[in-house]
Amino acid sequence: MYAEGTLETQLVLICFWSVLWFLTISYTSKKFIQPWISSKKWKEQWLEMHNTTMKKSYGVDMGANEEVFECCCDFLMVLGQHAFGGVLCLPSVLGFEGPVVWAMACHGALCEAGWEFQDLIKRSYEKTLGNEKQKKQNPAPLLVILGFHHAMGLGMVVPMNIMYGSNAFYHEFVFLLQGAAFVALAAQNYGYTLDVHTRTGLAQMRACVFATFATMLWSRLFRYVFIGYKLTSTFYADGHHAMLYGAGFVLLTMGLLNCLMVADACGKFWKFMFKMNEVEQESLPRRQNSNSTLLCSNAKSERQWAKIYKGVMKEAKKQQ
Repeated sequence: MYAEGTLETQLVLICFWSVLWFLTISYTSKKFIQPWISSKKWKEQWLEMHNTTMKKSYGVDMGANEEVFECCCDFLMVLGQHAFGGVLCLPSVLGFEGPVVWAMACHGALCEAGWEFQDLIKRSYEKTLGNEKQKKQNPAPLLVILGFHHAMGLGMVVPMNIMYGSNAFYHEFVFLLQGAAFVALAAQNYGYTLDVHTRTGLAQMRACVFATFATMLWSRLFRYVFIGYKLTSTFYADGHHAMLYGAGFVLLTMGLLNCLMVADACGKFWKFMFKMNEVEQESLPRRQNSNSTLLCSNAKSERQWAKIYKGVMKEAKKQQ
């Protein structure tokens, strides 16, 4: 429970979290997330925007919508895992200290490493021994991106928990990579459900892209660089050269992935904050919904009544 800083304990805990997430993510996605999203009218838009983001921002093409739908629903459960891991680190980030607080933060890191471990095994099996559908769900660009992502958790969590389990910068780093990621990507997913052709929908979308943009800049760029520097400086000062080299490598791989995430957030921020008027002008004439039809109908009726009124007034003047 206290995430004891021994290799045996750390490996057992990684296996525990791996089994927990393997059983939870797939089952919950199929039984609850997929039916819930299928019942929503915004499902196709949400799915299309996910597909567009993966293709344009990450170069990942997963083929048919069915495969994309399952992966996106699983991704929502992964966001839940990130939220849980981030919450475990929150007491330390807020300045609390003590064995319980440190153990919670170490479990937060193990929570992420456990998910990554089972994801590595699962995708390796699907890519090599799985059926055609499973192979399509694991295209090469996606596996490369996940390799960059998983390198940090699988390579550094166990040694960090053993040697620096009470380090506040380490806990904040884990929080940024999980908790802040949940905030940014949850806002992005909510934005995918909005109708930006309405004033309310556009206002909410702008709030979402701003939240994603600000969170990504802080957690994946500015604070990421600062805490990465603090941790590597600590390794250098302590003479832990193996940790220093390992940290330098995974900071680089995660940093490359961060560049893609920040670029995507910046692109959406620019589009919806500064270019949305142009998009509306192009899209609105082709978009028909109940509100626009009602407005057009009302406007037409008002013009007709105006003509009738003018005609009646003319006849009344003639009779006078």
